[in-house]
Amino acid sequence: MSSRGCSLVVFAGALVLATAGHAVDTVVLGTFGEAIVAARNWPEAGSHGAAFSGPSGITSPADSGFEQPGEPAQGEARARSESDWLTSPPDPARHNLWVPTAEWAVCLSLTIPLFLIDPDAFNVAPISTDNFVDAWTRPPDWDDGDGIVANYVLHPFMGAEAYLMLRNRDYGPIQSFLFATGVSVAWEYVFEAWVQQPSAIDLVTTSPIGSLQGELRFQIRRRIARWSPSLGRDALLILVDPVEALHRYINKEFLNGSNDATNETVGSSLNFGPDQARVMITLPF
Repeated sequence: MSSRGCSLVVFAGALVLATAGHAVDTVVLGTFGEAIVAARNWPEAGSHGAAFSGPSGITSPADSGFEQPGEPAQGEARARSESDWLTSPPDPARHNLWVPTAEWAVCLSLTIPLFLIDPDAFNVAPISTDNFVDAWTRPPDWDDGDGIVANYVLHPFMGAEAYLMLRNRDYGPIQSFLFATGVSVAWEYVFEAWVQQPSAIDLVTTSPIGSLQGELRFQIRRRIARWSPSLGRDALLILVDPVEALHRYINKEFLNGSNDATNETVGSSLNFGPDQARVMITLPF
C-alpha cells in the first residue's frame, strides 16, 4: 500500500477508534445499578500487583500507568481531582477485550470500501477472491512495494495504537503486544488479503516496533501525569497519546461518563427479622 493510502487508513482508523472507544464501555448493567457497583470495584491487591486509591477511594491496579504511591512528583503525593480527566485512573469497566477487538474490526473493515472506490490510490490490485486464496496458500512477500515511510513509520504507528488500546485498559505489556500482533495479522490475512499478498516486512515491523513505541509513549505519559496540573502538562499528555485523550474527552463531554469511576449510589433495605433475608435496592445517581 502506498504512503498516501497508509496515511489515509491510519487517520480514518484513529478517528474511528477515538470516537467509538467509550460508547460501548459505559453500558449500564443491571436494572437497579447493583451490577454497575460491582463492575466498578477494582480487584484486590495481588491480582494485578500493588494497588492505590484514586478519587472517592476508588482502587486501581499499580500498572494502570498513572500516579502511584512511592513515586509522587517532587516527593509528595498529590490527590487526584475528579475534574482532572486526563490523569484520572481508568474506569475498571474498560478492562475488557471484546470492545477494542470490535473497534479494530470495524476500523479495518472500513478499508474495503476504499479499496473498491480507488485501488490505484492505495497501490493495490482490485478486490478478488483469487488474491485472498493466494494470501493463505503462498508465503508473504518481502517486497511489498511500499516505501520507507509506510513500512517503518505508518505501520508501526498503527501497531502502537493497537498496543495502547489495551495498555490503557490496564493490560500488561505482553498482552498488549499479543493484541497488536493479532491486529497486524488480521490486517494482512483478513482485510488487505483481498487486494494484496501479505507483506512479510509489515508483519515484522508493525507489532514489534509499534509495541516498543507504544510502551515508550505509555511510560512517558505515565510520568507526565504526575506533574502538577497545568496547561503545558495537559498539552503534553494529548501530544503523547492523542487517541486516548480524545477517548476521554468524548466520554466526559458527550457521554456523561467518568474515567475515575466515581458513580455515587443511594440505597434502601427491608429487613424481615434477624433470621430472615435482607433485600437491598441500590440506585445510581
